[in-house]
Amino acid sequence: MKKQQPDLNRRSLLKALTIGGTASVAIAATGVSVAQASETKVSTKNVDGYHETAHIRSYYNSLRG
Repeated sequence: MKKQQPDLNRRSLLKALTIGGTASVAIAATGVSVAQASETKVSTKNVDGYHETAHIRSYYNSLRG
């Protein structure tokens, strides 16, 4: 009979999963908080927006080839 060799890859995977689960519980227990997005105020003063001017139009035409 052959002596069975343990599958080291499987064991290392199980160890990594155990350590990863323990680390995630430890992080959750320390109270690490996630940053929250703040409200952004949009200024309506001097909003011009995009204007296709002659030099921009000539640039676009140069891209067409």
